Amino acid sequence: MIPAWPGAPLPRRLLFLLGNLAAGLAIMYACVVPVSGLLADRDREIARQRLILARLQAVAARETSAQPAAKRAPVGGAEFLTGKADGAIGAELQTRLKGMVEAAGARLRSIRNLPPKSEGQIRYLGSHVEAFGTLAAIQRAVHAMESARPYLFVTGATLRHTAPVGPAGASQEPVIEAQFDVVGAMRIEEPAP
Repeated sequence: MIPAWPGAPLPRRLLFLLGNLAAGLAIMYACVVPVSGLLADRDREIARQRLILARLQAVAARETSAQPAAKRAPVGGAEFLTGKADGAIGAELQTRLKGMVEAAGARLRSIRNLPPKSEGQIRYLGSHVEAFGTLAAIQRAVHAMESARPYLFVTGATLRHTAPVGPAGASQEPVIEAQFDVVGAMRIEEPAP
């Protein structure tokens, strides 16, 4: 005969309580925790999507004020690379990039043409630039490239810190080795009908 609950020995009561507690925890970790984690992830995703939506709505709200400004802005050849042949355009681009790098206080190590690419009515011509200098000089060079007209775009960059050269113990600004892929856009002229 099984003794009644109040009269059961203490170890049996503890074993029963611990078994039920373990079963409850197992159910909670198997069902409740994954579902709550999934719901928390979805809440974070919804918050992120709301932020993106708010930004896009702010941009869309500016459309009416941007349309007149866009119509006033002159669209001409100043935004695009121009020239008769890819080689001549590439040589002029290399000369401009060399001047920008040196004017910024950096030193040019090498420069070479990148293969041209075409997308729709735009052809991209570019150069691979290798330079070195202080961090400030490299930053000025990149700023000069990206603020130039015709528009130039830095599509790839690799920066490496090099060991300072000079007397030991002297305070020197770190030297950066930089490699940039810089491209400019050129309109593809449509053939006359």
